[in-house]
Amino acid sequence: MTTTNSIVYELEQSLKRHINSLWKGDVYDSNGDLLQAAFAPVYLSNMFEYIDKEGTKRTFGPSICRIGRVQEDILNLAGSSVVPSALIEITPNDFEEVEKWRHTIYQSFDGAANIDNNSYLFEIGSTHKMHRRLLLKMEIYFLESDQDNEEVDRLGNNASAFLESAITSGTMMDTEYCWRMTDENGDIITDSFGETPFRSLPVIVHSRRRGGGPDNYIWDIKIYIEVQCFKEA
Repeated sequence: MTTTNSIVYELEQSLKRHINSLWKGDVYDSNGDLLQAAFAPVYLSNMFEYIDKEGTKRTFGPSICRIGRVQEDILNLAGSSVVPSALIEITPNDFEEVEKWRHTIYQSFDGAANIDNNSYLFEIGSTHKMHRRLLLKMEIYFLESDQDNEEVDRLGNNASAFLESAITSGTMMDTEYCWRMTDENGDIITDSFGETPFRSLPVIVHSRRRGGGPDNYIWDIKIYIEVQCFKEA
């Protein structure tokens, strides 16, 4: 199904819908009422279970997943001090270093002088490959939830591993959390310029711990996503 929006915008929206359908964390309103109940794939639930500082077993997940930058107070997006405040941002390129993670016809960034020698980039009828590059950034603030060093390491690395799998494209033979790159109707995206995604891979992944002990930690995840597309001339 052809959309009137660009392929990059539709990919961002598709990935957001995909993550939201798989994984969320608890969120409370100002009165302490539950607005969003945490969930994760059942077969991965043990990866995200944790005990909060009051002794209650919970499921860890993102408070919000958003296209672009999150501007509000990010330290308590969950609305509760016992729940880690976690956000996911999805953007085109890398908003911190745009020129280093850009859309190109090349799978690597060093082939600009060799286009005539890269015939595999083109097909009969002048259809050619385009490599669209997105960024997923997750920040997790454990500051008031009192998770210790090892629990922060466990949850942070589990989150990174899960997101890597959720970003990887798949077919009907793959796990259900693979990304199908479909629109809101479940159809493979094709934009008005004849561009269709073929494969998505998380090609670079960074994780780091910030904050300090014994339990005031922050965990950052940054995943560089390459979506190989075919585009009509």
